[in-house]
Amino acid sequence: MCVYTSMTPLEFKKLLDKYSRGECTKAEEDIVLQWYNNVDSGEKYTLSPEEQHSIQQELWSRIKPSGKSSRFAFTPLRKIAASLLILLIAGYGIFFLANRFGDIQTLPISQELKVHSTPFKLVKNDLDKPYAILLDDGSKVTLQPASEISYPEKFANNKREVFLTGEAFFQVSRDKARPFLVYSKEVVTRVLGTSFTIKAYADEKEVTVAVKSGKVSVYKREKDKETNRELKAGEVILKPNQQAVYNRDKPELIKQLVPVPEIILPTPTLFSMQYDGAPVVKIFQVLEENYGIDIVFDEALLQDCSLTTSMSDEGLYERVRIICEAIGAEYDIQESNILIRSQGCH
Repeated sequence: MCVYTSMTPLEFKKLLDKYSRGECTKAEEDIVLQWYNNVDSGEKYTLSPEEQHSIQQELWSRIKPSGKSSRFAFTPLRKIAASLLILLIAGYGIFFLANRFGDIQTLPISQELKVHSTPFKLVKNDLDKPYAILLDDGSKVTLQPASEISYPEKFANNKREVFLTGEAFFQVSRDKARPFLVYSKEVVTRVLGTSFTIKAYADEKEVTVAVKSGKVSVYKREKDKETNRELKAGEVILKPNQQAVYNRDKPELIKQLVPVPEIILPTPTLFSMQYDGAPVVKIFQVLEENYGIDIVFDEALLQDCSLTTSMSDEGLYERVRIICEAIGAEYDIQESNILIRSQGCH
């Protein structure tokens, strides 16, 4: 019986960590070597796609050459790390090889390597400008510099999954039968068809998902201890001009308005309205309509308030501030709403 096949993925990963640090007992070393000796036999250690991706990234960093030279000694530890990487790759489709045996490096963005019948691409943007990617389903990804994304050449029949480190803007083609899932650190963003931005850099504690159009679900990745099924922990639903911020120190998902809201109407009505003695209630309603953000106020208190102004290039918050100053009111941003406090106009 192979001992490692009875271990959980977490236990197996911890064992490899101990081996890499030289802290294994003789019995534990035998387990690792037993696994290594069975690699060629086709025996596989079963991991979920998320676990495969996580371990692939970690092992990749371990076996990449350091310093200026691309050659390195292929030690037993690196052989084992490389073997596990290739084992994961065989089932999940991600790996890049240099031209010579023993050299492992990242290939240019435009290149890919097909593995078995389910090829994956790993794209890293090393440029100093955004890089556009067209996915199999017609979705578009704008990958920012110093960011990387992995995705299948052809999506599955029941879902569309990609993995992001860094920042990217997604324009997802609508497909009710296949939800689109973006894995970024501990956070999952689930959509059917919309546009949004995700920031999830490896060296930053926060993950931010901001929606430009449509609606998305954002939740923390957790598993039920009894059933091992994935849970949607702390799920929040986001609409345009809303974002979810996940702090790894908390950890929690906080829903809030984006720092700079954008007009979401295809044909804005904000600039066509006459603002010569216009009712403030009407102005707030037009702002709500154009930005898709709820502005909460007491309509009865503001019914006698009017304003003569113009709407030029100010942002939403600046426009609200100008209106409030003109009528002696105050405002607060509360989660995904703007709250107006006023004593009315006389």
